[in-house]
Amino acid sequence: MKVLIAPDWRAGNPYQDLLAQALKRQSVSADFLQNYKRAFPLARSVRSSSADIFHLHWPEAYYSRANAGLEWYRHARFPVDLGLACQNKLLAYTAHNLLPHSRRTRLFQLSAKVNARYVVKRADVIFAHSAAAGSRLVSELGAQESKIRVIPHGDLSGMLGAPIPRDEAVRSLGIGSGPFALMFGAVDEYKSYEEIIRWWKRSNPSLRLAIAGKPRTDEYGRHLMKLVGGAPNILPAFEWLSEEQLRLWLSAASLVIFNYREILTSGAACLARSYGIPIVLPKRLTSVDLGEGTPYVLRFSTPETDLGKQLELALAVKPDFNAAADWREACSWDRVARLTAEAYADARRG
Repeated sequence: MKVLIAPDWRAGNPYQDLLAQALKRQSVSADFLQNYKRAFPLARSVRSSSADIFHLHWPEAYYSRANAGLEWYRHARFPVDLGLACQNKLLAYTAHNLLPHSRRTRLFQLSAKVNARYVVKRADVIFAHSAAAGSRLVSELGAQESKIRVIPHGDLSGMLGAPIPRDEAVRSLGIGSGPFALMFGAVDEYKSYEEIIRWWKRSNPSLRLAIAGKPRTDEYGRHLMKLVGGAPNILPAFEWLSEEQLRLWLSAASLVIFNYREILTSGAACLARSYGIPIVLPKRLTSVDLGEGTPYVLRFSTPETDLGKQLELALAVKPDFNAAADWREACSWDRVARLTAEAYADARRG
């Protein structure tokens, strides 16, 4: 069986590469769509491929570009382009997001929803990372429940290796030995840093807040720095994180916080879970599956009502990589690839 994966976003996200490597161990040949061609980029490239299945991950790559002047055309073109591309291919779709993050206008979001509805209608198999995510695809995009396969987000901890001793990580980072809560990853507006920063300055909890990652724009980075305003209990580390730097931050953290406004699944949260770090996140993020019923996952209603209490509970749970062994096994890439290959085969059988 041959699979063509697109877009090729391996440089910014390890998910696709780890999946492709694991699929090959399942005797599935996985290749990537390399060149973006004008006019109908999918139809011109996918139809000529010898692959049996076209596996789409982030469809916005083919209708959202930096040149906003032609964005209306790309949105309108996308369903036609995808339909032509898949005339002789089965279409698999991994729903990492319900809609793209951090886009500017209501018109964009409406158009993106039209395209997302077309993808789930056209797809032969849809991969969701939790049962709740699958339910949202049905209720909000009109996906057919029979097409959805729930497959966990793959374990990203293998690319970093096991955590190093906390004292060693703290020394390498040069941040002092006191406990701290970590917010990590690309620093973007949809993650609601402002709400947490304001609460931290106002409430002065018993641990520091560290924000580690590169802002999406310099303007947004300056905005957050101004909001932090030199607060002694907040450490902004606004820089791109190499794998080694990410490993240091995760090894040093007492707990991690996520405060997405809205999200379907979170690779960063899954990584923290694999590392055995206590996670604090909002109750509203119901589609983020972290294997709950564990002291390593705590949820708050709002910062004002119960964030402080959940932080104290999380702080009492010490990070423990070994305690997350069952989680890592459940979302191992070999298991993810086996389930994915089985879904491909079922789709081919019709």
